[in-house]
Amino acid sequence: MSDPKRRSLVLTITPAAPEVPLSAPQKTFNRLSKQIAKTEQDIQDWEKAMADIQQRAVTDMLPAQRRYLALQIQLLQQLDGSSREIKLGKVAQETLSQVIVHLAETLIVECPDDATIREIHQRHDGEELMDENTVRAVLEERLNARSGDADDERHASPESFAELMERLIKERLAEQNESLRRKAEALRDAPESDDPVSEHRHPGAQKARDTRQAAQTENIRQALRSIYRKLVSMVHPDRETDPERREQKTALMQRANQAYAGKDLLQLLALQQELGQIDPETLHALEEDHLKTYNQALQHQLARLKAQVQEFQQRAAAVRGTFLSFGVPPKSFVRDFEDTLREMRRAVAGIQQEMKALQEPKSLKNWLQGQRQAIRRQQQMDRDTEMFWDMDEGY
Repeated sequence: MSDPKRRSLVLTITPAAPEVPLSAPQKTFNRLSKQIAKTEQDIQDWEKAMADIQQRAVTDMLPAQRRYLALQIQLLQQLDGSSREIKLGKVAQETLSQVIVHLAETLIVECPDDATIREIHQRHDGEELMDENTVRAVLEERLNARSGDADDERHASPESFAELMERLIKERLAEQNESLRRKAEALRDAPESDDPVSEHRHPGAQKARDTRQAAQTENIRQALRSIYRKLVSMVHPDRETDPERREQKTALMQRANQAYAGKDLLQLLALQQELGQIDPETLHALEEDHLKTYNQALQHQLARLKAQVQEFQQRAAAVRGTFLSFGVPPKSFVRDFEDTLREMRRAVAGIQQEMKALQEPKSLKNWLQGQRQAIRRQQQMDRDTEMFWDMDEGY
């Protein structure tokens, strides 16, 4: 996770004079610096968006889902009561029973320990429902919850559906955070490879590329270490006697350690500028080979940062249930969540209005006619799909 207090840094090389153009490596340095700053800001935006959504998933979305579930159960009970209290024709009664059975089968997955749902389902000649343990297993599998060595005490006392859902959501979010942290660390520490596919095809080229890569990695390591050692010699707090200065140096030392551990060249250079070890002229005067090494370090840093952004996008796609789409901004993820939350709240209002209307026998009969048509359309679609697959198997 990035430091929320850390601002995105753009460190650039300025021309020695207005009429003197920058060299190609100097332009590359400036371009990479700007790209890194933008990508770091993207990461901070993603982290904030993810944290906000994770919090609101529990505080806003889950209560709305619970409310909708409770209303669905009330609707099921209301329809069951209407089937006995309101006089209906044979077709309407059959349609009502079909609707009740379908709704009960949907709800039993959400509420596996609800005996009332099972009773209503059986009363309308529904097929035998899954038992509670099977339903819970299906639910956990659907949510991709933790598998394997589950805690024994988790099953020692029965959970309500709401408690189960909240636990699974929190566990899943915690797993995603930990996975993201581990992958970020692995990307930071892993050696970079220019073209792994080509390397496997041409062993000779692989050896030469490995040699160049090793030399490049060593040059970058030495460049970062050289800057770090200069900073440490100036800010190490151990020999500082003044308490205030010691505290300041401790903070600076922590920044240096963090930048060095993260192979963050720009932050190391910024610290040098802050402490007066270098100035803009120093960067401009860097030898071309030295600057090329810096650019290689920045390219690797940018690649690691972009990989982190892609991890966030992958998580967002998983939460939204969509395919991974690179370039999707965090604002889009937040907007999708807001849209989903509004839809859930509209669904709550809609089912409340529907329940009120269905109390009237005439409204119920009209509603059942619409349900009958919907059932027929679905049955036709199912037949068409089955026919398609049967034809496909014949080829």
